[in-house]
Amino acid sequence: MFDVIIKNGLIVDGTGRPGFTADIGIDGDRIVEIGELGPSSARVIDAEGCVVAPGFIDCHSHTDQSVLLNPSCESKVTQGVTTEISGNCGESPASRSDRYAVEDEYADEFAEYGVDSNWHSMADYLFRLDALPMAINYATLVGHGAIRIAAMGRSGRQPSEDELAQMERMVEQSLLAGAFGLSSGLVYPPGCYADTDELIHLCRVAARNGGIYTTHMRNEGVDLIPALEEAIRIGREAGIGVQISHHKACGRNSWGRVVDSLALIDSAREQGLDIWADQYPYTATATGLESLLPDWAHDGGNSALVRRLTDPRDHQRLRDELIKNTGDGWIGDWGGWDSVVISFVKRDANRRYEGMSITAIASEQGRHPVDTVLDLLIDENGSVGVQHFAISPDDIVTVMRHPSTLIGSDATARSTSGPMSTGKPHPRAFGTFPRVLGTYVREQGVISLEEAVAKMTGRTAARFGLRGRGVLSEGNYADITIFDPDTIADAATYETPHALARGIEYVLVNGVVVLDSGRLVDLGMIKSGRVLRRGIN
Repeated sequence: MFDVIIKNGLIVDGTGRPGFTADIGIDGDRIVEIGELGPSSARVIDAEGCVVAPGFIDCHSHTDQSVLLNPSCESKVTQGVTTEISGNCGESPASRSDRYAVEDEYADEFAEYGVDSNWHSMADYLFRLDALPMAINYATLVGHGAIRIAAMGRSGRQPSEDELAQMERMVEQSLLAGAFGLSSGLVYPPGCYADTDELIHLCRVAARNGGIYTTHMRNEGVDLIPALEEAIRIGREAGIGVQISHHKACGRNSWGRVVDSLALIDSAREQGLDIWADQYPYTATATGLESLLPDWAHDGGNSALVRRLTDPRDHQRLRDELIKNTGDGWIGDWGGWDSVVISFVKRDANRRYEGMSITAIASEQGRHPVDTVLDLLIDENGSVGVQHFAISPDDIVTVMRHPSTLIGSDATARSTSGPMSTGKPHPRAFGTFPRVLGTYVREQGVISLEEAVAKMTGRTAARFGLRGRGVLSEGNYADITIFDPDTIADAATYETPHALARGIEYVLVNGVVVLDSGRLVDLGMIKSGRVLRRGIN
């Protein structure tokens, strides 16, 4: 007697091999039999005409904060995601310290939503998540930026020997608590202040404890290749596997350069480095407007940034540098201010700007776009969400076809109601995986169905060490996504980003049905998802 039988579907098992027809029998949280099964089950799901795949694994997400507000993870479940890996781009809610609590902007953000973030270590944070009724499985990395803040605040200097030793201890403690590796965000403060040697030291600790290194590289534009060479050097000298986050080439002068970067990845792999990449299938990035400011402006954290924005001398210096970058600089190369669209503001007075480009706002105000940018940042206390349209559609195809590319949304789990339904977030939050399967598999034939599923499941699980997940085989966990290959598609757009994907019929997480005939199941306090810990997940 099975708890659930899935019958009549085409099984695409996550290994990349051709699909085959069989039934799947589930008992508890495990797949116990695959073959021709009788009807002896408490629940039979008829998957005729559908693909039965492993639950999708979002290898690059940012649900570190929102999981506490939105444990149902609606935008992920409805696109077939059953496991996600957070803590990317150097950002994670742990480790933290009382000494630099005033510079811990995570605490401020949690406080805005009424969340008591009274943990310090990765172990404490994961224990906190254990108590949540999460719909999906949650794994995390420890962020280099987070441990740097905990050890030395948001200073732009290099760490002392004692501070570096403290950071090394936090990396080790985090991995022993279950983190799957160390992430860096080298375009963001404070990660941008770290030199290569600092990262090598910390990655050696992560490597000794079985982790990998994921990186939002120091540059994704004209200096893409030197940035990739730095990541490869870190991997080689630290003896650690490397994951290149959301691989792309931003700016028209860099379009096509992914051919060279992928060749460099191939060369590194041939020389023995365990290096992979991931991508999201969209032409816009999503970040903070403040990230367009030079590194020096962020030294000391957000409060120091706001002081510089309002100081006449620093304000003029910022204005001069942004105007220079607007013309022949990188902002101009990335498409200018017309390519930068506001996605989030906090003040109601600025809400109408969500969905508008900086150029459009400046035109309405009758001002230079740079003045609009600086004043908006002042008005919003130094933090504004934006989307930046800077990626070539052809490059998306090139990167997707590469065998070492995995799929990750680079998105926070969001919802259609409540605190995680505000603003105009990037449509990747609701649409990444269906977009790959609908647009790039069915419509454009960029990669095969089996290859796409493998990139979303089995290869990702193997790459990050997710035991018993990512492949449909007897004995593995029953994380399963059932979708209609003829109708699966992303519905979210930049204008209407909170739209649920189409064609996802059923999602099971650890044997629990969480999406039934296309509808979210109200599980109440039932915990279908689990916190996954490295080595024991």
